[in-house]
Amino acid sequence: MADQPDLNGMPGVISFTKKWHSEPYEFISPTRPELSAAGKNVIVTGGGTGIGLAIARAFVKAGAASVAIVGRREDKLKSGVADISAAAAEGTRVLYETADLSDLEQSKAAFQAIVDKVGKIDVLVSNAGRLTAPGPITDYDADTLIRGVTDALLVLFNSFQAFQPVAGPEPILLNTSSCLANITPTPGLAGYSIAKAAALKLANYIATENPGVHVVNVQPSWVATEGNGYQKEATDSADLPGHFYVWLTSTEARFLKSKFVWANWDAQELLEKAEEIKNSTLLNWVVDATPM
Repeated sequence: MADQPDLNGMPGVISFTKKWHSEPYEFISPTRPELSAAGKNVIVTGGGTGIGLAIARAFVKAGAASVAIVGRREDKLKSGVADISAAAAEGTRVLYETADLSDLEQSKAAFQAIVDKVGKIDVLVSNAGRLTAPGPITDYDADTLIRGVTDALLVLFNSFQAFQPVAGPEPILLNTSSCLANITPTPGLAGYSIAKAAALKLANYIATENPGVHVVNVQPSWVATEGNGYQKEATDSADLPGHFYVWLTSTEARFLKSKFVWANWDAQELLEKAEEIKNSTLLNWVVDATPM
C-alpha cells in the first residue's frame, strides 16, 4: 500500500493500490469495449451537477440505452440533460425527473415515470446528498446533526425502495459514500461523517438482505463541487469517478460486490487482486482488521 499526502488536514490516506489517480485513465475509459453499457438503463440521483453529472455523462459515453437524472432542482436537471446529451452515443436516451428523494412517494413516482419511458432499471447510482454543516461536536446544533443523518438515510432508503420493484434481472446499486464514514475522525466534520457512516451501514444491510442486488460503496475522490463550495484544494477531476463508476458496473468488477472502494485506486491493480478481495474481508468494514 502507498502513503498519500494529507488532504486538507485529514489524517494521512493510505492507498490500497500502488497507483493513485486524480484524473481518468485509459483502463476505465467508458469507450473501452469491455465497459460497454449497451442495453442498460441507468438512474443517477443528484445527477444534475458535480460528480453525479460526470457519472451520468460517462454512462452515455459508454453507450447506455438510457440515462435518467433525478433531483430536486429542475433548472439544474435541465442544464444537466443538455450537458449529458451533448456527450451521448447515438441511440442513448437522456431524461430527467424531479423529486425530493427524502419523500418516498415522490421517489417512487419519479422512478416509475422513468420506467414507463425506458423500461426496467439496471443501474442505480445513489449520489444525491447534502453536505452537513461543519463544526466542533462540543457545541454542535443537535437538530442539524439529526437532520443530516435523517436526510442521508432517507435519500438512500427511498431510492432503493423505489428501485427494487422496477429493477432489471441483474440490478446494480452504486452508493456514493465518503471516506469520512470509516477513517479516523476529522475534527470539525462530525455531522457529515456520522451521516455518511449511518448511510453506509444502511447500504450494507441492503446488500445483506438483498443478495441479488450488486451493491458497491464508493469514495468518489476529492472533487470541487457546489456542495463543498468548489474547494480550491480539491485535487481530483470529476471525470475520474465518472469513468470509475462505469467500470464498477462491468463484468470485470464483479468481485467488488458489497465492498468499499475509492475511485482514486487503480482498477487494474484491483483486478489483479480480485480473488484475494472476493474471498476475504478486504475492503469490508472491520475492527482493527479483525472481521466482526
